[in-house]
Amino acid sequence: MKRHVNIALFVPHQGCPKDCVFCNQARITGQKRERQLTEEDVRQSIETQLATIRSDQTVEIAFFGGSFTGLPRGYQTMLLSIAHEFVAAGKVSGIRLSTRPDYIAPHIMDFLLSYGVTSIELGCQSLDDEVLARAKRGHTAAHVERAVAIIRQYPTVQLGLQLLPGLPGDTRAISVRTAQAAAMLRPDFMRIYPALVIAGTELEGMYRSGEYVPLTVDEAVQWTAEVWLPLLKAGIPVIRMGLHSSDDLRQAGTVLAGPLHPSFRQLVETELFSRLLKRMMEAIVPDTQACLNVRIHPADETAVRGPKGMVWRTFAQQMRDESKLVLDRDHPRYTVSWESSSTVGTLSFTDL
Repeated sequence: MKRHVNIALFVPHQGCPKDCVFCNQARITGQKRERQLTEEDVRQSIETQLATIRSDQTVEIAFFGGSFTGLPRGYQTMLLSIAHEFVAAGKVSGIRLSTRPDYIAPHIMDFLLSYGVTSIELGCQSLDDEVLARAKRGHTAAHVERAVAIIRQYPTVQLGLQLLPGLPGDTRAISVRTAQAAAMLRPDFMRIYPALVIAGTELEGMYRSGEYVPLTVDEAVQWTAEVWLPLLKAGIPVIRMGLHSSDDLRQAGTVLAGPLHPSFRQLVETELFSRLLKRMMEAIVPDTQACLNVRIHPADETAVRGPKGMVWRTFAQQMRDESKLVLDRDHPRYTVSWESSSTVGTLSFTDL
């Protein structure tokens, strides 16, 4: 299976009707919101990024950072026309864009598909109306449901949803209910970005006044683990957890507080593997005369071992026997299987 990559083009905060309390796309992308891409910018960026693509990768041109369908129609047409040239030439497989749920309608979809758009990501952030109101999103959960229903009338388009746990008014229980509601909408993929306090946002003022307390990294890991589980059980891929730790975000004074971590997804995976190993211990009677083989996929090894190997080391000590980690490329991801002379079993994240 070919790995998917995006040729990213940013339209920071452009097309958005207002400022949400958490958003400063200029800080996140390192580009000023007033600057519009020119035809030369678009072509040069696409060509430059195409030169780095390998033959075993599938590629989409992706417009991120703003509400694409809220841009002036002439600007949309210019951007899409150039991107479509690369689609028609067979150099990329399609076009991806992000937008607001209340900026989707049948006539908008007809326009997008005429230029070869293949993926649309909706910035839902939450499916709780109180959280959305406090974030000043300007749309409700009903807008999300309506947009999903419209997009689903176009079967060639992949649908993605983006969630931001930890916004003002959010709780772990609300975030889990949002994930459960999102799973019922059956998107093709999702992203989970725990909320950060970015300089220059209204959230910065709320944070400095004590009105808003951001999640710690540990809290965000726990919340995201709980949010991920219903999506896993529904078979919905989560293609990103945690905002990408770019040079712009790492710049001093950009992220003022919140759970920014370069390996956030791995932390979430470690949390769930820790739960699996604990569940496994409850199902096993330790056999001091036998070696316990624990089988996992190689891609899961770092998460199973945990920071500095402490998770696996603690498990092995508590089992009081010679536990061996076996790496098997044919083994399913997010699953542990065990066997010894007296016990055998399998558990996966979906069992939690």
